[in-house]
Amino acid sequence: MNEGDRSAPAGPHPPEHARASTILRHLADNHQGETISIGQMMEAFGERAFGLLLILFCLPNLIPTPGIGSLFGIPLLMVALQMALGRPKPWLPRRIDAKTIQRSTLLKMVNAVEPRMRRIEAVLRPRWTMLFSPVMDRVIGVFAALCAISIIIPLPGTNFPPAIALILISLAVTEEDGVYLGLGAIIGLAGLTYTTFLVGGLAYAGWFALMRAIGL
Repeated sequence: MNEGDRSAPAGPHPPEHARASTILRHLADNHQGETISIGQMMEAFGERAFGLLLILFCLPNLIPTPGIGSLFGIPLLMVALQMALGRPKPWLPRRIDAKTIQRSTLLKMVNAVEPRMRRIEAVLRPRWTMLFSPVMDRVIGVFAALCAISIIIPLPGTNFPPAIALILISLAVTEEDGVYLGLGAIIGLAGLTYTTFLVGGLAYAGWFALMRAIGL
């Protein structure tokens, strides 16, 4: 990502109430510039910006690339914290808002995940709808923030399960599908547990090595 021109339009909006995969595909195919900024994507996502930004910032973590977790994890954490605080729409600092991604990179990400997203969306339907409320949105924000912290930690395997979990949860929220919300929560909890044990184990090993080095 780099600083870039934000003046290029994001193209016509997709149909109202379109599914997440359709919106991402529409954005990738119809944007006119060589690069697209995070601010332009937020504008294109409209009222569904929170959920779609969670998905967007999680997508790069499905591709094993060193350093990608912290690059996208920080704005992911900011969006998640705003959900937890109950903000009506996301806000990002201008420095992040103006960051751009190559349209070709966005296309590669969408091409890679769209078939899987469509398969999930095909089975989503309203179930256990009592789980969805403004209070639950805040709970999801807190959970998403914890997942974002796990994604930021530069250790093997700490980013993939939380990213999968947040994508499932975001898709489940769009259709009020409590079954997939629960599935996403289980995957996320498993990922957070792994991260906790990994970080704890490394911290213990470091402390033990320090104590031996100083003769205690």
